[in-house]
Amino acid sequence: MWKIFFALTLVLSATGFFLVWQEQGSSRAAYQINGPKTLLDELKVEELATLRVSTADQDFELKQVDGAWRVGESDWPADSQQVRNLLLALLETKVGDVVTSNPDRHPRLELVDPEAGGDGTAKRLDLIDQQQRPVLQLLIGKPREQGDGQYIRFFGEETAFLIAEQLLLETSEAGWMQKNLFTLGDASIQVLKVETPGGIEYALEHNAEATDKWKLSDQQAVEQLNTSVVEQMARALRSLEFDALKSVKTPPEEVGRNEVFQVTATASDGRSLKMSIGATEVAEQHWISLTLRSNSDNQTMNQEIELLNQQTEPWIFSISAYSIQALLKDRSALLEQK
Repeated sequence: MWKIFFALTLVLSATGFFLVWQEQGSSRAAYQINGPKTLLDELKVEELATLRVSTADQDFELKQVDGAWRVGESDWPADSQQVRNLLLALLETKVGDVVTSNPDRHPRLELVDPEAGGDGTAKRLDLIDQQQRPVLQLLIGKPREQGDGQYIRFFGEETAFLIAEQLLLETSEAGWMQKNLFTLGDASIQVLKVETPGGIEYALEHNAEATDKWKLSDQQAVEQLNTSVVEQMARALRSLEFDALKSVKTPPEEVGRNEVFQVTATASDGRSLKMSIGATEVAEQHWISLTLRSNSDNQTMNQEIELLNQQTEPWIFSISAYSIQALLKDRSALLEQK
């Protein structure tokens, strides 16, 4: 069946990820006396409310509500594994040697607070708890030029440190989003209908028991399908991931949707996916809208579909041209050429 991959909740189980929060101290000088410490001492994930990322160009937030992380103003579900990986890295990354306590060297290390502006700005990460108290305020600088490592400092302190490995911090909202819209799973496509921008309509039907498993609903005796082309179309529907999203109210000319292909795929589990795909490629992407319907009595599946439609209705999504262009075919392109 179609398997919905929305990460609507972030579950960090006690066996895999139980962390106890403790407010960080105001001084890191003791690190050099007591041995290596980590960027974050201890953490209780459920007490976190906000993960804020700031750069010289932008800032945005991830919010945790009822155990689920969501991204920025779009309120799109965050990639739970990505959030988990970052929090684990903060707990595991050891603070190394002092590099400098001279603030005049911060620009060279790219450790200037983004709010201050100017040259050499850092990437800033803030973790904030439900009482709006800062759990961590970290400035992440440039990688070490010779050898491994990266420069960091803690907000409000002038001392810069070296960490042994680079801390990967995604600085775009889209980069934090759960990208899987759906997968076909164990189901198979039974009917695939396409309406081209020129108004030509055709339907492909699948019969696993037949010698020729695919045929056009109006296929003539003299016509022979190019099965390779048809199979590519079916494979394009097995899994879709988006790269970015925009408001459904975005002017069509901005996203190549002045003309669209209407594609409807009916699966063996009773689900029907309808996509409106922009015919024009924009920056190696096609922008789509989508709706899922069901003819099944499976209540769990129907609830998943309802959630999916609520989530996707306000948005259009960019899909890589490489993965979606197989669906943008005229009827004539499906036939063997004589």
